[in-house]
Amino acid sequence: MQLEESNDVLLAVFCVAFFLSSYLVANVPIGESVTWVSAFFIVALALPSYYYFINWTGPRKGIFILILFSIFPVIIESIGISTGIPYGSFHYAETMGFKILGLVPWSVTFAFAPLLLGSMTVTTRLSQNTIIIIPASAIVLVLVDLVLDPAAVVLNIWVWSQPGIYYGVPLVNFVGWFFTGTVSSILFHYLTKTNSDKVVQMPRTVASSLFIILSFWTGFSLWEGLSVPFLVGISLIAFLFWRLYHPQKLEKPCSRT
Repeated sequence: MQLEESNDVLLAVFCVAFFLSSYLVANVPIGESVTWVSAFFIVALALPSYYYFINWTGPRKGIFILILFSIFPVIIESIGISTGIPYGSFHYAETMGFKILGLVPWSVTFAFAPLLLGSMTVTTRLSQNTIIIIPASAIVLVLVDLVLDPAAVVLNIWVWSQPGIYYGVPLVNFVGWFFTGTVSSILFHYLTKTNSDKVVQMPRTVASSLFIILSFWTGFSLWEGLSVPFLVGISLIAFLFWRLYHPQKLEKPCSRT
């Protein structure tokens, strides 16, 4: 219990720190340093959830799943950049550094898995029914993208061929996110379920990276005057906190080791 409380305090400190540090990203020009700064943030923000997830599953299974969901977004985004499906026509800016297949920045391999880990951690606490959990996880991922994408447009991380009505992001992008969120949530569920087919709850610490990521980009939205992404971010953080830290007794997370 004491260790869990220490982890919670540490998470709160990191969330506040990254919320405030986003002011620097929004207001201090970093010029050519943008390549390594963006990569550093993406990788660093993924590590907390990676650690807790591997600690829960065990190294062999945990690393396998994380590698799978590192490759998954690269494949989907490579298809998306080449064909415009399922997110619409876009490309990454050259400032993002080395691109896999000349299309997707290498740092994208660390970008998606932490979001999926967080969404599945929270939605398995909403229901024990996979018919509810899977679309709920996809919806959480779409809501996260409502916060992330406008910030990425402001920072010129990626560019849309035909900008849309939501801070320059086309609505088809969110349809694509729901689709990929659904597919990835189904795959994740079957990779982590027990032999009894019972829905497994992960420790709430597995959602740590999602908390920190949302704190950072919600703060950025505040400093940049992106009002809707800011409100969505604050609301989503509140929802995650309520669902993961609500005092009602939840089923104890299953041990995988």
